[in-house]
Amino acid sequence: MNQEYFKRISRLRRSVLDGPQSAMLISSRENCRYLSGFTGSNGYLLVTEFRALLFTDFRYLEQIKDECPGFEVVQILGGYEPLAKVVSDMSLEYVSFEPRHTSYADHREIRSALMDGTLLHPAEGAVESLRTTKDENEIGLLETAVNLADSAMAQALQSVHSGVTEIEVAKVIEASLRDLGADAVAFDTIVGAGVNGAMPHHRADQTLIKKGDPVVIDMGALFNGYRSDLTRTVVADPSGKSQEKFEGIYGIVLEAQLAAEKAAEPGMKAADLDRVARSVIEKSGYGTHFGHGLGHGVGLDIHERPMVVPSSDDVIEIGAVFTIEPGIYLPDWGGVRIEDVVLMEESGPRVLTKSPK
Repeated sequence: MNQEYFKRISRLRRSVLDGPQSAMLISSRENCRYLSGFTGSNGYLLVTEFRALLFTDFRYLEQIKDECPGFEVVQILGGYEPLAKVVSDMSLEYVSFEPRHTSYADHREIRSALMDGTLLHPAEGAVESLRTTKDENEIGLLETAVNLADSAMAQALQSVHSGVTEIEVAKVIEASLRDLGADAVAFDTIVGAGVNGAMPHHRADQTLIKKGDPVVIDMGALFNGYRSDLTRTVVADPSGKSQEKFEGIYGIVLEAQLAAEKAAEPGMKAADLDRVARSVIEKSGYGTHFGHGLGHGVGLDIHERPMVVPSSDDVIEIGAVFTIEPGIYLPDWGGVRIEDVVLMEESGPRVLTKSPK
């Protein structure tokens, strides 16, 4: 087994398992990939005190041999009978599962397949908590994804002019990412021109960009499973009053972002970091127009822990990779959001994003 995956599985064993009669069932595709390297679309992983077994169908048997050396492989045909047989053969008494990634129907089917004496126990966020901090390999992949997004954003900003549609700008981003070596976009590209920018997750459509429109562009690159996230806001063909209003709003958002990037430190509560940026926007009189959290972790998922929101219990630890993305959204005008990806190091935060702002 690859040392990287061995270390991750060892951490999971220490945090979840309770002796040789216990096991953890991992159903989430991202969590399976994190622990084993398996990239197939159908399968699950069972981790016991001394074994790690991947269950998948015929389509992925050869793929698993290449991606996951050292893992035991069990073929499935449908249903959970192969899992039940392993649990029975090993006399497992206690199987933890991922409640957020196990449907009610699957839970019933698993429960029906297992022996009556085997307990099913929810282990909420067991793997996600391990993924909160990134190892050296993950950081390298994330840095590549961030660099790809930076390069594609530079090309996208050159395409923003009056008379161009949002979807045309999005197509420039997507083509650029492919040309640069990304596997795909990290999520549906957001291009919000004018009032559309007041919707934080507006999807690019056929809206024509007009002279003086603020244009919010939120995009990211997918590279070897890892995702970046980058937002910049510009004015299309700026002039006069449109530029003046934009610069006022933009200045507040930028001040909030820079204050958070400066204040972040290892061991800081994520909610406290959110408060740093939010207080800047509130003091400017736009507090009710910043309605989302300051940021979120990035990795195999585009939104993962730590969640940098007012209600978060997460702590920003060394190795955390997360976004800082304050915004102000005015329904009758548009929006401004500025987003960077940040790595927390022992000496403090390092902004991975290089796009000018």
